[in-house]
Amino acid sequence: YQDVSREEVRTALFAGSTKSTPGASQINYRLLQWTWNICEDFIVALIRLCAAMGFHPTMWKTAIAFALRKPGKKDYGMPRAWRLIQLLECMGKILERIQANRLAYWAETQNL
Repeated sequence: YQDVSREEVRTALFAGSTKSTPGASQINYRLLQWTWNICEDFIVALIRLCAAMGFHPTMWKTAIAFALRKPGKKDYGMPRAWRLIQLLECMGKILERIQANRLAYWAETQNL
């Protein structure tokens, strides 16, 4: 297993939209990006530890879900008249993005 690099964490963090709504912790990408210069070592250590242990904290997987009406629909009794929104924790998204990038790289190098 290769440790997660500082650059992988930075790339995953800054790839996130600053306009996305955060999960229950209210820690969004804008806050994480703003504090990067101060909290970089802590964020990298946390992501590295989670990746090395194969651990994805339950709090990072917990979503706040709700439904929004799609405009212009005639019958809101139909499931397709609604848009389902799930708000996930940004730290979980960062960890998932790193793992997805690594998996994509591995698949590419293995010609899968």
